[in-house]
Amino acid sequence: MTVVLQRVNNENMDEIKKMYDDSFPKEEMIPYNKLVEISNDIDHLFYGVYDNYTLVGMNYLIVKKDMLYVLYLAINKAYQNKGYGKAIVNEIKNKYSNYRICLNIEEVNPKFINNDQRIKRKRFYQLLGFESQDYLISNHEGITFETMSINGDVSSKEIHALFDYFKKLSQIKTNRKR
Repeated sequence: MTVVLQRVNNENMDEIKKMYDDSFPKEEMIPYNKLVEISNDIDHLFYGVYDNYTLVGMNYLIVKKDMLYVLYLAINKAYQNKGYGKAIVNEIKNKYSNYRICLNIEEVNPKFINNDQRIKRKRFYQLLGFESQDYLISNHEGITFETMSINGDVSSKEIHALFDYFKKLSQIKTNRKR
């Protein structure tokens, strides 16, 4: 299996938006049009993920100096549990091997109804080499996350700065449509 990251464009935008809408809770989402508007080739990287010509997933990556933050990663429901998540993470790790790569997962805690899913997600990233940074952080909606990273530690101060940035993005009105 070989996955290829392809920029979001007019041809794949609607399909990726559907996957985005189906994959993330509203309180964890930045408006889709805003993500498209601010994506570029430098520090905001919005990709559809393809296996041959089939769209199997999507991800949104943010580069900050020597750090790459995986803001969103989702697999199309029809292709889940087929190894695509692992392939995508490995592609990101290979492509950005000189960066500290980090992401946030929802807090693992028995008080949550979907705790089993949260445990599976954490184990998935651990198997791929990510390590817990041993702190929790809450977004502007009050959702608590655990930070995981590979290729070096990421401080809570760095993640707080990213969350403040995300909050601003969510509040800015989109001026153009694609």
